Amino acid sequence: MTPTINDLVADLTPVRRLTPAQAWTMTLALTIAAILTIYALFGLRSDVMAGQPAGIVVLRAGALLLLGSAALTAVIAAARPGVGQTSHGWRWALGAALIFPLTSLVIMLAERRLPMAELTSPNGPWCLGISGVSALAIGTALTLWLHRGAPVALNRAGWLVGLAAGSFGAFAYSLHCPSTTIPYVGIWYTLAVGLCALAGRLIVPRFLRW
Repeated sequence: MTPTINDLVADLTPVRRLTPAQAWTMTLALTIAAILTIYALFGLRSDVMAGQPAGIVVLRAGALLLLGSAALTAVIAAARPGVGQTSHGWRWALGAALIFPLTSLVIMLAERRLPMAELTSPNGPWCLGISGVSALAIGTALTLWLHRGAPVALNRAGWLVGLAAGSFGAFAYSLHCPSTTIPYVGIWYTLAVGLCALAGRLIVPRFLRW
């Protein structure tokens, strides 16, 4: 006997629909939790606490938020692929964020020396560690959320999850970071976000396969 529609759907159970608001709420909540944890353990910059952050602090925080938001938008699009649907805004945001390492390179060439103070800064490993731990929490939540969707370009989705998580994680740390030099941002923040993106590419795709 030919099965009817009712026969085919008899064993199906409803699932909660994926919405962009879920991903945004989850990511922002974890980012705020990371900021509060950093505040409790290490404190935030005095100028940030006073509501008068230095210009470089605003610039790096803004670049990280822009990059993280653009990458998160692309992650959301990856969870619900459609014909003709593209999300390339993250590439423009990444290009804008690359201003910091490029400017650092220009400064290094102009001064004809390596920025040793920034390269050997004791704050650098803390930047990597704290940003990485924050990104781990955000990236794990995004991966679990994305697994409920239907991503088809798994490697690309991995890059984007790592890029988004790394950007928001580095943003949380940036509110504490005592450094105010462009070479420091160009070296350590680029490294932090880059390593998170690489980790996303290597780890996330295997958890998205059905």
